[in-house]
Amino acid sequence: MEQQFLQMNPEIQKVDRVLIAVSTGVDSMVLLQLMEKLCIKLEIQIGVAHVDHQLREESKEEAQFLREYCRVHQLPYYEKVWESPPQIGVEAAARQFRYAFFAELMEQEGWPLLMTAHHGDDQIETMLMRFVRGGTLLGHAGIQKKRPFSSGALLRPLLPFAKETIVDYASENSVTYFEDSSNGTLSYTRNRLRHQVLPVLKEENPRLLEQVHLFHQQLNWAEEGLRQALKENLNNVVSKEQQWTFTRKDLPADKSLRYYFLTFLFEEVRNTVNIEVSQRQLFQLVHLLDHGAAQWSFDLAQDWQFSASYQTYTLGKRSNLVQKDYLLAVGDTVSLSEAEKIRLSVGGKQDDKAEFAVVLPTTVKLPLTIRRRRDGDRIQLTSRLRKKVSRYFIDKKIPQKAREQSWVVTDASGEVLSLLPFVNSYLSISNETDRIHYILDYYLYY
Repeated sequence: MEQQFLQMNPEIQKVDRVLIAVSTGVDSMVLLQLMEKLCIKLEIQIGVAHVDHQLREESKEEAQFLREYCRVHQLPYYEKVWESPPQIGVEAAARQFRYAFFAELMEQEGWPLLMTAHHGDDQIETMLMRFVRGGTLLGHAGIQKKRPFSSGALLRPLLPFAKETIVDYASENSVTYFEDSSNGTLSYTRNRLRHQVLPVLKEENPRLLEQVHLFHQQLNWAEEGLRQALKENLNNVVSKEQQWTFTRKDLPADKSLRYYFLTFLFEEVRNTVNIEVSQRQLFQLVHLLDHGAAQWSFDLAQDWQFSASYQTYTLGKRSNLVQKDYLLAVGDTVSLSEAEKIRLSVGGKQDDKAEFAVVLPTTVKLPLTIRRRRDGDRIQLTSRLRKKVSRYFIDKKIPQKAREQSWVVTDASGEVLSLLPFVNSYLSISNETDRIHYILDYYLYY
């Protein structure tokens, strides 16, 4: 097994320091002994990282054994105790705690490679679990043998080996290890698959591990091909201040590729922000990309939203719009939001710093009201044309987000004088050469 182990893991010969995650179970103790034999031959320094989860009475004894083992074998030893395990979600929380500790060690102690003792049977169990629970096609590829991790990489060198091969090696080489009593209980899904399903599958096909390895490789190649095919599409996505935008022409033409385009996009987004998207939501988005109206929005978790507006698609946080109504008299200046301000003054010209201005005749009925638009709002565009505000937006193809952020200016009688920052009413037009008139300046700070 030792020679085969080295042949199947050429990555080992490319580093001079390796950190090994050891639980004292048979898998990790065999991995440790294999690496001890290789470290002399290849001049590699190895270190041991252990987490005492305090979930079993034996955990302290196991930690003490490993601590003494590393002292005798003169190996750097790092240990961390899980002081406050949660009442629910223990398995996922334990894994998160372990890997956070490993990542911290790699960064602080300069270990370029972390090894864990996942083996071939773990791979089969993981793929079965994902199939039973559902997920993506690419997710069914299971455990990756090597991937970037922390300041270096994570390698699982025992993945090509079956559990029985590891146990046989331990027996033949008198490897000391501890049995985890929780591995025998059927309370966990993984254990039920391990004890009730996997033996049946192995009996049906003695070469099951080889078949799973080939299937795993096929899925990995499929993912590589899809990423390469969609590389240009994904590169065209514009990311700015936790907002991702792309246009219709950036979408792949094929519907199936659009699914993977979205999958890879959300994967990239998760590297920046915490956002979870279900498979059901992904399929709904694919449908909307094909059959949605000119403008639509789709709410995701944690106030995130995916929206479409005339061939442009945006992923970002839902905006919390100010819905307050404001009254404005002559000389008043009002902050509409953190980025908007409005001022009503007598005479003069528009302020050059203003984004938009409304010139009003002195006959206007004050005070003015500044508010968001409402159903039924109409604006007099010419002496003969009076149009619904909603119709104006449609005709001008104003994006939905801009519609929601617009302000309606009315006089004291409720007549719409302006739709900020897009258009003024015919009724608002005054001759600026008149000695007396009003100027409504609207400021927008980007």
